[in-house]
Amino acid sequence: MDIKDLYNQREALQLLVNKTSDQLNTYGSKLNGLVPDDVRNTDDYKRDYKAYKQAFGNLQEFNKNLSRSQKIELRNIKRQLK
Repeated sequence: MDIKDLYNQREALQLLVNKTSDQLNTYGSKLNGLVPDDVRNTDDYKRDYKAYKQAFGNLQEFNKNLSRSQKIELRNIKRQLK
């Protein structure tokens, strides 16, 4: 697998994490940033939170399995695209 394939896969995982995080942020929170318990106990919130944890875990696992040189190359690609 070449570095561009890795970059595209990583970006797809990051997009999924961002999407699920945005969905969690729609539930609203108190002034201190915590989600109220009555919202946390709903099935919709639990489903969305589980999806977020799964997506975030997949991204962590992907990043953990990259070699140091691959991480450096991915970082350089991202800098060039900015």
